[in-house]
Amino acid sequence: MTKQKFGLTGTALKTIALVLMVMDHIHYFFEFTGVVPEWFSMLARLSAPLFLFCTVEGFAHTHDRRRYFLRIWAIGTAMGTVEFFMLYAGAFRRGDGFYPLNAIFQDLMLLCIIWQGIDWLRQRRFVRGALAAAMPILWP
Repeated sequence: MTKQKFGLTGTALKTIALVLMVMDHIHYFFEFTGVVPEWFSMLARLSAPLFLFCTVEGFAHTHDRRRYFLRIWAIGTAMGTVEFFMLYAGAFRRGDGFYPLNAIFQDLMLLCIIWQGIDWLRQRRFVRGALAAAMPILWP
């Protein structure tokens, strides 16, 4: 007889995080209207830790870390491009002119670099590991 497993799958966690992130964006862009309640944002703040957990788990268990890192880098670059257009072209701004400064995928990318550095240190590749682990901290 097999033992029944309880809990959420990685896909379920990502779906919950995605729904919460959409709620946060709805609040963010329409909060000034007074129609969207504050609890949208409060509940939605759980999305960042969920995405962080899923990223760390994915990076730890992927068979191709370089490809995984490049995907996160590409998403972070796309988000940076949108942020650029918000800042300099006035696109995607809220009705009152406010725009978000969010770079969570860039932060997740840096986390992957640190994680890889720690793994290299475990493998006794000290120079490469120390440089990778310290690079995000020492970068100006």
